[in-house]
Amino acid sequence: MSENKAIFSFEQHADVLILTAHGSFMEFRDTEIRDAYNEAYRLLMQPSTRHLLVDFSNLQYFGSTFVGILIRLSQRVHKDGGKSVLCSLSDTMEQMLKSLMLLENSKADFSFHPFPDRQAGLDYLAEVTAA
Repeated sequence: MSENKAIFSFEQHADVLILTAHGSFMEFRDTEIRDAYNEAYRLLMQPSTRHLLVDFSNLQYFGSTFVGILIRLSQRVHKDGGKSVLCSLSDTMEQMLKSLMLLENSKADFSFHPFPDRQAGLDYLAEVTAA
């Protein structure tokens, strides 16, 4: 592991779990990635959590492992009627997710909603909750 560096940091904002990804997954062992995923999943299972916001502001690159984690966490959220949003994606990251048909795809059982920043994503989720 890279010297006590966390793969994810977590914050709770109302009924939204905010997951911020740090660094490249290549810096971590498989067991560390699995443990980080398990912690995120556990937090999503809390009764106080309905939605997921993934903040990309500290991430320069992501690969298939991270995409797989995003999909599994989002499926968990959507199973209980929640929404998944992403914020602070670079243009390259957004294009990659669009090419994988993971952004705003009405034909999928779920898709991610991208927002320019954390506050915009939180505002959207607050509107969804209020509706």
